[in-house]
Amino acid sequence: MYFEDFEVGQTFHSGGRTLTEGEIISFAHMYDPQTMHINSEWAKDGPFHGLIASGFQTLGIAWWLFLRMGLVLESMFVGVGIDNLRWIRPVRPSDTLSLTLTIQDKGEVRSGRGLITFGHELTNQDMDTVMTYTSLNLIYCRPTED
Repeated sequence: MYFEDFEVGQTFHSGGRTLTEGEIISFAHMYDPQTMHINSEWAKDGPFHGLIASGFQTLGIAWWLFLRMGLVLESMFVGVGIDNLRWIRPVRPSDTLSLTLTIQDKGEVRSGRGLITFGHELTNQDMDTVMTYTSLNLIYCRPTED
């Protein structure tokens, strides 16, 4: 889809992605080595009563789900930023995450690209919201035929 194809208020839904304990631990060892993410035994008695995924891993999965929707694979010029990121509920092993994407705003068009604000809501298999954020992205306008 190109800039012109998006309308404020449109909503899109992704497929699901199930997270394993091994993926959580592996990611955490590489990027967020906190005990609640890497030690299942410690985590049982920890503040979250079990192992939880890093919020940064959760954000990466949300972005992956967004791209897998295929809406902007050919039209994305660049991401400008992320705002209002909130981790609302822990993500646990065996959770299946899905993304709801809402077009919140469309901005100015310059040089064949327009700014779109996407609202992202990530939910688990119980439809509990686990994370929200907005992303600003420059999206190409539809190519003109000469």
